[in-house]
Amino acid sequence: MTPKDTSTSPDLSLKKSSPSHQELHAHLTGSLSDATVLKLLRAKQAEGGAKLPQSAEVTIQRGHKRTLEECFEVFRILHCLTDNLSAIKTITRDVIQEFVADNVHYLELRTTPKSIDGVMTKNQYIDTVLEAMIDEMKMNNITVRLLVSIDRSRGLDDAWDTLQLAKQYAAHDQFKSLICGIDVSGNPRAGNLGDYIPVLQEAKQCGLNLSVHLAEVPNEKETLELLKTGLIDRIGHGTFIHPDTGGSQELSQLVKSQAIPLELCLSSNIKSGTVKSAEDHHFSFWRKDEHPVVICTDDKGVFSTTLSEEYKICAETFHLKKADLRELCLAAVELTFLSQEEKERLRLSVHTELDELTRLES
Repeated sequence: MTPKDTSTSPDLSLKKSSPSHQELHAHLTGSLSDATVLKLLRAKQAEGGAKLPQSAEVTIQRGHKRTLEECFEVFRILHCLTDNLSAIKTITRDVIQEFVADNVHYLELRTTPKSIDGVMTKNQYIDTVLEAMIDEMKMNNITVRLLVSIDRSRGLDDAWDTLQLAKQYAAHDQFKSLICGIDVSGNPRAGNLGDYIPVLQEAKQCGLNLSVHLAEVPNEKETLELLKTGLIDRIGHGTFIHPDTGGSQELSQLVKSQAIPLELCLSSNIKSGTVKSAEDHHFSFWRKDEHPVVICTDDKGVFSTTLSEEYKICAETFHLKKADLRELCLAAVELTFLSQEEKERLRLSVHTELDELTRLES
């Protein structure tokens, strides 16, 4: 019997007492629930094409009990399972449905275009993701946007290629409203982000928003170089920027002076070992400084969490009240990569829900 999939079980008590969530940092493949991974794994095994260790299913079923090494093993399993367009369509639709179930009304997915000779091109990959997004938005109360990801470990040529792809879709009549920007991610120890500045400059010139994974690991030189460009719209993680968490005063002041919001992913940072515990997370330091932050999941499937769970962790760890949680939800609306008109509609929706929650609680 397959164990209950805890990675898609939102905290209902929190869901009922808070407005809809906005998820701004979710990697598509890493967001797959255990149930979806097992479905893909068994389908692959039935085809006789799975080149995965026999322990793969056990690793997936361990859920929130997975060790750090097992989390990395899950990433390897996911890479093998998402090797065709049918799987890409399935994972996109499943991930969106899971966020809907977790009371997420606005979702920014990010993914690196994948090509496999004779199987799919990068264009086909993006087409499939966008078409699945459109299908799910028609059937669910959710707005989904896509950040096209540049993987820093793949080198500059691939980065330029990905940028051209993003520009192509951002100019396409059918898809331009769905492309909200560029994500820069990948192994934080691979290469030097400074080499990618010309790519980011061109992206900004084309009107693309930029969310950059920065200071996931200590690297003051690289972080300083990127911050001084003034190009970054949002920072992913930013773990080693604040002076109280291994950064420096100079880095912190640059972030504050530019008012660059931070996408904070507590469970991801803790399970990946860059933060010792929830109590040590840099959320508290930035919140104390009244700096804009948004709570996110990063890879909710790999790290067995949900956005509701991340809010719950924050609430319990930092003694947040309902008013604080609602404030964070509303602040997230302002940090989205939506147009001002779209933000206004989302803001109105969240305010309406807040009013209803207040009425029910009184």
